[in-house]
Amino acid sequence: MREILEKLILFKTTEDRPEEIKKGFEYIASLFDTAKFDIQHFEKNGKHSLLVSFKGKDALRPKVLLNGHFDVVPAEDESQYQLRVEHGKAFGRGTHDMKGMVAVLITVMQELGKWPIAPDVALLLNGDEEIGGENGVGFMVKEMGLRPSFVLCGDGPYENILDITVKEKGGLWLELIAKGKAAHGAYLWEGENAVEKVIGAVRKIQQYVGEVVPNAWKSTANFGVIETSNKTPNKVPSEARAVLDIRFTEELARTPDEVLEKINLLVPEVEIRVLTKMPLLFVEEQNPFLQQFKKTAEEVVAREVPLVFSHGATDARYFGEIGIPAVVFGSKGGNMHAAREWVDLESLEKNREILLKFLDT
Repeated sequence: MREILEKLILFKTTEDRPEEIKKGFEYIASLFDTAKFDIQHFEKNGKHSLLVSFKGKDALRPKVLLNGHFDVVPAEDESQYQLRVEHGKAFGRGTHDMKGMVAVLITVMQELGKWPIAPDVALLLNGDEEIGGENGVGFMVKEMGLRPSFVLCGDGPYENILDITVKEKGGLWLELIAKGKAAHGAYLWEGENAVEKVIGAVRKIQQYVGEVVPNAWKSTANFGVIETSNKTPNKVPSEARAVLDIRFTEELARTPDEVLEKINLLVPEVEIRVLTKMPLLFVEEQNPFLQQFKKTAEEVVAREVPLVFSHGATDARYFGEIGIPAVVFGSKGGNMHAAREWVDLESLEKNREILLKFLDT
């Protein structure tokens, strides 16, 4: 597993280097015996994915799907694309997010290939999670008809103890455009201030979403951008633009479209354009796959493994959007997306043990 990780880190799999992602997937494909495995490469809008399944099984309808992403955010310097190991920690770009877990998923599939009867398990690796996943998992689910019964997404890094993410907030990035009437700043009553109009709309939306409660499973609305074409303070601006980042829970709505419909009715004075939609991930805690995975993890690590929520989003949300239970777990590490990013090698071994034991049940 460490040898595979070392080679994975060498591939500079950033958004602007799709050829590196493709080469990396070719390397990963070479690790599987084609007498036992079916290997399928997919490409959508220049973004690559790799699906590994067992001969004789329906690759698009496995009982359990292992999922992860191979892309990383750009490194500050090229030295980060080499693996360094110090005191049980592996350093390098993507070790924690999430090539360490990709190495785990690869070796788990290799081990399953030694079983006398092939299990109904598949592995999906994608190359565009860091930029939204629409052409990776999104494409596989929406256009290729990928329909597993249960998904284990290895993209859940932690810093203290292993946990399992069962809820991720949905998201909606909205561009609000207001039109006003220009006038001289000394005679502002003769104009209509577009900046004030767009700020007023933002405040209405924030009030609808609710006040901020730190680190709570609660909807939020961040006022992240405001712009106007005005170049001088003594002019009433005739146009303005703002961007909101809304993160919602099931208490506000179940889908981004529900949120959008309510907001359109709330602020008809501005034009609304959707920049990004992210579905809500919500898995019932009594789901039998989840309960078995939690039980197995607790047996391996010999302590409670909590079920938690996340304010951010992973590729698992594309499965949640169509009602497929998907949970997120991962490795111990730190400095994600930063210099000296690291992953704990022992935690990778523990995750490998958890997965094999769970799949054996």
